[in-house]
Amino acid sequence: ARLRICSYELLGPGWGGACFPGPVEGRAVDGVPQIRILLVDDHAIERQGVRSLLDAQPDLKVVAEDGDGLEALPLVSQCHPDVVVTETIMPRMNGLELTGQLLRRYPDIKVLVLTRNDREDCVLRLVQAGAGGYLLKTASAAEFVAAARTVSVGGTVIDGSLSHRLAGRRQPPEEELIHRLTARELDVIAALVRGRSNKEIALDLGIGLRTIESYVSAILNKLGVRSRTEATIFAIEHHLASPKPSK
Repeated sequence: ARLRICSYELLGPGWGGACFPGPVEGRAVDGVPQIRILLVDDHAIERQGVRSLLDAQPDLKVVAEDGDGLEALPLVSQCHPDVVVTETIMPRMNGLELTGQLLRRYPDIKVLVLTRNDREDCVLRLVQAGAGGYLLKTASAAEFVAAARTVSVGGTVIDGSLSHRLAGRRQPPEEELIHRLTARELDVIAALVRGRSNKEIALDLGIGLRTIESYVSAILNKLGVRSRTEATIFAIEHHLASPKPSK
């Protein structure tokens, strides 16, 4: 089933804007580690549906929500989310501006974009700003939940339809950059495209976590990009690895 939640334009900013009660210390409930989520979307009906979906998972908890990027910023210091799920188009401060400000103030926070906006330039700009994932609202509930978990541990998620479109608009090969990558670094970048976290890549390849971290750092330096998500986009566009097939 696809996650298609009704949208009512008359429900705008001002709905939300509060932290929800719940434990912060230890970030666990009944022994289950909690991924704390701040939800930012100017459509209140959609926020309610997404919040219900996330809160139904034992390891995911929406700790705050707001309908405006500007009003959401102070909630981060109050509610201590691990992941911010945001729309791209909102009044006063859009998802791109919010992502940039969030990561300047809180560099360890993760950002997952959940939107109807499928413009490729928007995807690239959000990725360059530091978003760890970009998912369309036509994704299934299972895909969205999996994306939230993946982004929370530093993995990368790009909506399947967008991945294939980005691959289809292949850029002229930057041979010098690509030839700098070793065979093992190509293995690692292929795993990044599949959305694997550093810990998962280490297990997949049978090598240490610190070694994987060194490989990722080397890949970013060689490609001249700032984040693993930008490296993922580069790999898709230059066919260094294939995105996961669309479902």
